Amino acid sequence: MKNLSPLFAVILVACSAASSSDTDLKEITETKTPETTVTYEAPATTGRYFGYVPTPSILIFSETRDWRHEEGIVGADLAIMKAAKDMGLGYFTTEHSAIFNEKELAKFDVVVFNNMTGDALTPAQEVAFETWLAQGKGAVLIHGAGDASHKDWDFYHNEILGATFVSHPMAPQFQEARIEVLNTAHPVMAGIGNEFTAIDEWYTFEAPPGDDFIVLAGLDESTYSPVNTVYGDRSDLRMGPKPEDHPIIWAKCHGENQARTVFTALGHRYETYEANEATQILRNALNWTAKKTDAEGQGCR
Repeated sequence: MKNLSPLFAVILVACSAASSSDTDLKEITETKTPETTVTYEAPATTGRYFGYVPTPSILIFSETRDWRHEEGIVGADLAIMKAAKDMGLGYFTTEHSAIFNEKELAKFDVVVFNNMTGDALTPAQEVAFETWLAQGKGAVLIHGAGDASHKDWDFYHNEILGATFVSHPMAPQFQEARIEVLNTAHPVMAGIGNEFTAIDEWYTFEAPPGDDFIVLAGLDESTYSPVNTVYGDRSDLRMGPKPEDHPIIWAKCHGENQARTVFTALGHRYETYEANEATQILRNALNWTAKKTDAEGQGCR
């Protein structure tokens, strides 16, 4: 692993400290066996003081009740903070799902599910988010927020994510691959060009998202090894010979108020955001979902 810069080191320490203090969980049980068991008592939904939050802002939410992508969370946090400043928006990071209520969500234009995993929200909090999004707001899902641990929340899994995660390579886990931009005219892909290469943990899904999603970029499977011989029932992770067969970035517009959502499978490591393309895509996604760009909604068509 590369040495972290002093700035990243400070952020990593701060985030680690926040993880222990910001999540008021009364019961945590973990075993480090292959059959890992984690049980949680849901946090209270009211009575939590979140402090001052500028309005409007971006909410960066990274609670994890399944696998935790620590480096990806820290890298995305910093990249989003920088983007928010340039957008003239505030930002607030938390791992406490109690912020998903009508009063608190009203402060935000965009919610970023930054590598969120597992059943992080209570049913009431899920409804609060769905109600907020329906007002024409925006959401960005990063990497682990698209894994298989979200199936209990039907709206999130089916309407926002839209695809079911299968696995990722482990031989090796991180590989360089060619990414083809499949919709160069979409605002989320502005300034990216026709293709680029990146190193990440490449997700495979059961199938591409449905026709109501807008696929923006896909993987060229001939440029990496889509194989997992380490665990699971499926070793061959190929989705198809063409990049459109294996999408990794897509968008969707929802309802009468044209709420906007984007998923990107990029973002397992902090090094993701040292590449211009991944950082630009994230910035574009934030601006588009916040409706700072594409006021006429061309990207919804």
